[in-house]
Amino acid sequence: MKLNLVLLVMFFLICSSLGNTSDNQSQDGKTLIANATEKMNIFALPYFEMKANVRILDNQGKRLEGSYSLLWNGPEQWREEINFPGYTETQLGGKGVVFLKRSMDLMPLRIYQVHAALGYGTTGNFGSMIPLAPLSDETIKRVKDRKVNGTKVECTEIDDQDKHTREVCVDASAGTLVRQGTFLDREMMSVGTKFFPRFLSYVEDENPLAEIQITEIKPTEQLPSSAFVPPAGSLSRPGCMNPSPSRLVHKVQPQYPDLERQRHVKGTVAIYALIGADGKPRDFRIVSGVTPGLNAASLDGVQQWRYRPASCNGTAVDVETVLTVNYSLR
Repeated sequence: MKLNLVLLVMFFLICSSLGNTSDNQSQDGKTLIANATEKMNIFALPYFEMKANVRILDNQGKRLEGSYSLLWNGPEQWREEINFPGYTETQLGGKGVVFLKRSMDLMPLRIYQVHAALGYGTTGNFGSMIPLAPLSDETIKRVKDRKVNGTKVECTEIDDQDKHTREVCVDASAGTLVRQGTFLDREMMSVGTKFFPRFLSYVEDENPLAEIQITEIKPTEQLPSSAFVPPAGSLSRPGCMNPSPSRLVHKVQPQYPDLERQRHVKGTVAIYALIGADGKPRDFRIVSGVTPGLNAASLDGVQQWRYRPASCNGTAVDVETVLTVNYSLR
């Protein structure tokens, strides 16, 4: 009897210890993310302007040079411009509305990758630096140390209710965010009381597809309202800078067509889409295809995907994105 009582006490002590460890990990992760976000959130500055040189790789493998600019008068008055030979895009935001004018009726793949590399914007894309804190249905699993691109980092693993995991990593010495995978950021620089990378890039197979070099970023006085007049012909929709991102909650894996499988055809199909406020993607267009068979299979699959929609101040909004479907033979 005494032995059973001792074992029971030990069991409760172990469970209590594990619970405390989990709580500590959760608090440590929240603090780590909050401090890093506070350090890098340039959008907490009242006014600033940014200019950058941008380089992308076109479909023929040729490097194209362009420019980027952002004027910030706060979340209700901002202006963003991207210019390349043959392509222009202007977005303005104010009071829950985004005005958009571009030289074509969709967002090209490389422009999507430019927005992703920047780490902010109206799309709430997967490379976002803002926001990063756990959402209401997410929990912090653990905090662990490792290295990313040779830098010692502390990474917080976050799970949602469907057991999808994402990771937020912070430079252990500098306290700034460190993105992984397809993103490579370099040379943190101060912007008033904040920090931001001087160089940002979107990389696949060690090949930079979109590169951004910040040439000027500085706090300013309040900018004149005349700088934020929407251009003639622009379209408006509900939206904001840095919405809470959409999240894939139901995915149907597209079928690999028999003909392409037999011929060992592989590759990635990229599809422009609008993720609606109802969580349903629509307005599909192929922006980078492989074969008619793989393209059609991809469209059939992504039409069945469903999302928790992006939101601005708690209100669901439509956001543009580019969905990718990868076909590989293993």
